[in-house]
Amino acid sequence: MDLSTIRKKLQKKDKSHYSAPEELVTDVRLMFWNCAKFNYWLFIPLQPDSEVAEAGRCLDEFFEDKLKEIYPDRHFPSMQQDDSDSEDVESQN
Repeated sequence: MDLSTIRKKLQKKDKSHYSAPEELVTDVRLMFWNCAKFNYWLFIPLQPDSEVAEAGRCLDEFFEDKLKEIYPDRHFPSMQQDDSDSEDVESQN
């Protein structure tokens, strides 16, 4: 998942456009998850942070804060990772 895909799906003319806020939230969280997984910036705390890692964390925090601001009474389920992802993370720790 990436921002260009999310942008495309925000357009109503796209056949796979979002029909509910939950779909958008899921894709954005997936994007952050993928970024963290493939760049290791959330799973290896002893690794020095790069500017990209810091920017990713800040953008993730910003998104979650805005989500709470826009939908204060709504709960969006956390992203579920599959078993292979869990094993990858555990083996990296």
